[in-house]
Amino acid sequence: MNANTVIDELRNLNKPFLKNDKNGLKVDGKSYIYKTGKIPIILSAPHAVKQCRESQVKSSDYLTGPLAIYLAQKCNCSYFVRVYNDNDDPNFPLGITILNLQNDYLRELKHLIHLYNPFLVIDFHGCRNVKQYDCSVWSNHDNACDREIMEIFKNNFNSLNLSVDNGSEYLGGQVTRQCSLLTNAFQIEIRKKIRSLKLENYDLLKSFIDSMEKSIYETYDYSMKLEKVRREKR
Repeated sequence: MNANTVIDELRNLNKPFLKNDKNGLKVDGKSYIYKTGKIPIILSAPHAVKQCRESQVKSSDYLTGPLAIYLAQKCNCSYFVRVYNDNDDPNFPLGITILNLQNDYLRELKHLIHLYNPFLVIDFHGCRNVKQYDCSVWSNHDNACDREIMEIFKNNFNSLNLSVDNGSEYLGGQVTRQCSLLTNAFQIEIRKKIRSLKLENYDLLKSFIDSMEKSIYETYDYSMKLEKVRREKR
């Protein structure tokens, strides 16, 4: 696809997230939407609209929702995306793993994991351009994501000239922490300049999309190899 086609598709996907002053709108009475795909990977975006943390409204992570949906559709995997600000933050608190879940997004995402048993959950977040790396991938140390998966994504980012680290600037939020109790999971922070629909920034956006697509397919192949080994040992 050419640049204008990709940008137009992402722009159309982004329209619902801009409504109601970027607080979004409920869909069928729910503050999230999801769709399952063939590849056992879920792309999550809890900050696709504004959120409320400790009584303060925080800006949405621009384009994270559309990117999760676009990549899920492109790769035939699943997405789980927040479309309405319920005056809460599914990813809070940071730095700890809570035991009693009150948040609908977290509860329903974990329910989806129980139903479909995905091999991996990737939680999309945005960060400012002042951050040191183009992309940061954070995994819960107490329930670490498979190292091979992390290397797949890091290698593909590097091969397309995107700098990446292991989330050294982040504490890690509840979505990744809760999902890591059930399956492989990591949080990805994406610089603002990558999450742009300006034509002059398209090369960065394309590098991100291409590296994610390649990594998703390689992770799926890796999961199939592990499954084959498990079956052979039975």
